Amino acid sequence: MKRIILICISLLLALTGGCSINDYEKNSTIDNKTEAVKPKDMDPKDLPQVPAFQDEKTREYMVSTKEEEPGYYLLESKLKGFRMLFPEEAKYVSKFSSFGKNKETMIFDSFNKKTNIQYDGQLDYHREKSFANDKDTMLDIVSGRNSYKGKFQERELSDKIVYSAQKKSIFDDGDGKNHFSYRFFGYVKSTKEDYVGIEYSFRFVCYSDEEDCSLKNDEARKKVQKLIDSITFLKVKKEK
Repeated sequence: MKRIILICISLLLALTGGCSINDYEKNSTIDNKTEAVKPKDMDPKDLPQVPAFQDEKTREYMVSTKEEEPGYYLLESKLKGFRMLFPEEAKYVSKFSSFGKNKETMIFDSFNKKTNIQYDGQLDYHREKSFANDKDTMLDIVSGRNSYKGKFQERELSDKIVYSAQKKSIFDDGDGKNHFSYRFFGYVKSTKEDYVGIEYSFRFVCYSDEEDCSLKNDEARKKVQKLIDSITFLKVKKEK
């Protein structure tokens, strides 16, 4: 009788174990087959119908089609040095952008027809550069590029320090009409990696004086802060 019971138990364990192994192998096979496809390799028809994905050059930088926040997706730099939120309505400007071994310049612009507001942004990523650790040197560079002589606000976050400033400019459009723009700029220094940082500059302006435009400093500033605060520096493997 005991022998019969033992045989039954052995059969039961074998059946249970067999099912578990088969399930694991099945799941592993499914996972391998459903490996994520990058947006740049997808058919544009299957991508979100927004400029960030419908523009061929821009979608090369997009990590996935998952919306991180309403209106924002995740972008990764060509050098795989950082990730950040990217507005769905923005497009990468390849003509003025570039990247090399330890530096990458990324320029993008956006125009919202509903608000009549246009803005452009520039990010200059540096790594393995001694000057990237020198706050004063970097802020002098940023100040010079933006014709700024004031002070910078400093905010320390969990993985970086953000130095920021802003200015309002008045300019003539050539027809005798005065227009204004808001510019936000600064420097982001990684606190996890040495010799790594990003210069940034954003400019907001009303696109057409023939349309209503409610460009407000506070709203523009918050948009820039959202993008800059979302920056995550990625650990780069050094070549031996």
